[in-house]
Amino acid sequence: MHTLLALILGLAFGAGQIALLIRGVRSLGGGTLKVWLFVVQFFCPLVGLLSCAWLAADRLAVCAAAMVAALIVGAAGEVLRLRRQAAPKKGTGDNDDN
Repeated sequence: MHTLLALILGLAFGAGQIALLIRGVRSLGGGTLKVWLFVVQFFCPLVGLLSCAWLAADRLAVCAAAMVAALIVGAAGEVLRLRRQAAPKKGTGDNDDN
C-alpha cells in the first residue's frame, strides 16, 4: 500500500513540476516572464518528497524514482511535440521543383 502511495505522489509532483517548468519556459519565450511558475516548480520536489516522507517514509526511493520518471517522460514528450511542429509538412504542394 505504501508503494502505491509513493508512486502516485512521485508521479503527481513530477508531472506538476514539468508542467510548471514548460509553462514557465513558454512564458519566457513569449516575452512575458512569469516568475511564480519557476518559484513554484522549484519547490515541487521538496514538497513531494516531504509529503512522501511523512506518509510513506519507507518508500522514499520509489517516490523519487517516479518523480524523475515523470520529469523525463514529460521533457521527452515536449521535445517530440516541438520537433513535430518544426518539421515541414509533406504533401502541401509547396514544391518549387516543378
